[in-house]
Amino acid sequence: MTKAEVPGSSATDERGEQSSEQLVPAISRATRVLETLVQQSTGATLTELAKRCALAKSTASVLLRTMVVEGLVVYDQETRRYNLGPLLVEFGVAAIARTSAVAASRTYMEWLAERTELACLAIQPMPDGHFTAIAKIESRKAVKVTIEVGSRFGRDTPLISRLAAAWPSRGRPELVAYPAEELEELRAQGYGAVYGEYRPELNVVGVPVFDRDGEPCLFIALLGIGDDLTADGVAGIADYLVTASREISSRIGGRIPVDYPAPVTAPDLGAGRD
Repeated sequence: MTKAEVPGSSATDERGEQSSEQLVPAISRATRVLETLVQQSTGATLTELAKRCALAKSTASVLLRTMVVEGLVVYDQETRRYNLGPLLVEFGVAAIARTSAVAASRTYMEWLAERTELACLAIQPMPDGHFTAIAKIESRKAVKVTIEVGSRFGRDTPLISRLAAAWPSRGRPELVAYPAEELEELRAQGYGAVYGEYRPELNVVGVPVFDRDGEPCLFIALLGIGDDLTADGVAGIADYLVTASREISSRIGGRIPVDYPAPVTAPDLGAGRD
């Protein structure tokens, strides 16, 4: 749900975002603090958090003390730095478990990882435009991909941002502009692949999963090192990827866009079946 879709709210600011008049400022401030700490693996001091979250130092101090008491944030007396608290682990595990797209995707992810021996990630688009890895099936290869659950990717991240742009979502920030021909090719294929754009040895192929509005609510990606995932290899699993996208979308009640292709061979994945 985007800010513009908050029940009972209608006022918007000059950017078209939900006005703070009908929202709770303290929750918005706490969210900004948590978002900042997510991006700072070593935590942050009171002064740093106040500056990055545009808060008065006194306001930030009271807010942080409350969040420490509630277990949302921890405080290190020696370093005087704040970091994410243990309660968030419980919240995160529960949220992922209750995300229907992830639950529906897991058996397909396991099937794809088993067949290809590659790492498989479920990556969720977030309201502010970035993307977060929320589930992972490990590679069967000796050399492992180091991208982990919780990793954040910017709105211009290779492949995922292109897939998001090919099937844009209402209510989310505008992403990087890509050539129309490139996006048309993605829509015609139903999947995308990049070679060496994340880092020289890492290749990635992915597909969208569609929600009831026909918009991407998740991206399923396979990751390989060097020759573990080549253009020929991608072509060989294209039908499996497209089929997985269609079946996962159907299982969560998603609406598959009319321009999303059907697989050439329509393979039976045998995944996710009761």
